[in-house]
Amino acid sequence: MSTYEPRHVNAEVWTQIADVVREAVLCITARDSTAKKYCSHAAAFVAWAFVEGSELTQDSVFTHDMIDRYIQLGMAQALDSTRATRRSILRRLARHCSPALANVPDPSPIPYRRLRAPYAGTQVAAYIRLASAQPTPGRRRSLLAVLALGLGCGLDCGDLAWVRGCDVNLALDGAVSVRVCGGRRPRSVVCLGRYEAQLLSLAEPDGKDLLIGGRTLGRHNVTSVTLGRLLQDRSLPPLVVGRLRSTWLLSHLQANTPLSLIMTAAGLQTVRPLEDLLHHLPELPASDVVAALRGPA
Repeated sequence: MSTYEPRHVNAEVWTQIADVVREAVLCITARDSTAKKYCSHAAAFVAWAFVEGSELTQDSVFTHDMIDRYIQLGMAQALDSTRATRRSILRRLARHCSPALANVPDPSPIPYRRLRAPYAGTQVAAYIRLASAQPTPGRRRSLLAVLALGLGCGLDCGDLAWVRGCDVNLALDGAVSVRVCGGRRPRSVVCLGRYEAQLLSLAEPDGKDLLIGGRTLGRHNVTSVTLGRLLQDRSLPPLVVGRLRSTWLLSHLQANTPLSLIMTAAGLQTVRPLEDLLHHLPELPASDVVAALRGPA
């Protein structure tokens, strides 16, 4: 455990928080195999608290209020199941770090967050036009990248912080794919055909910068910073990456893409988010319904 270094925490930050993390984990276990699991969760939490300006002591960091703030703000984009697991582990650590918390009851379960509504086709077209109206080339590229990665590949805020120019690949058959090289759902996603050219035009084979702008891989607020710099159109609803992802998911549902492929490409662990989109699907003509339910001849 003395040599443990988390991959998801900046090296300079880790030098500042390592002692606090190790002391907290040793309060609950001394077994290296178990400690590494706790260290991974504790490191992410303490790194967030450090960036937020918290005092680096166990009594200041490992409190239920701080943990709840982290789950709500620091993990806002994470899956509900992931947030629930981390909250449970961090609270277990807090109880061992501070005996006064031993008898504090567990909080209510984290409520399910419904998937954001997809954008209409006219709104998507308006956002693409808005990209060309941005005042600088850098902002035009950033907005085009957000749109291409969200609408074409279904990436969310956490994913966007892990995609560089060198992570865009062109296959021999012309298909374009994007590799999410880190984060909580590393994977490769094949881009929808209508966004391939846009994505290729933004990517450089040896590009080490993030497609949406910036150079720090995994930076938790890079998407909000990027969107905050863009020229907005008040006639349009706010641009939300989650709604771009929903639009991508709906495109695949309308195209009858097999659910197993959608879930793998989206990094989903449950079909519940897809259920949130069912009422957005157009009704089929009666003849198509009968043919679909009868199955192949």
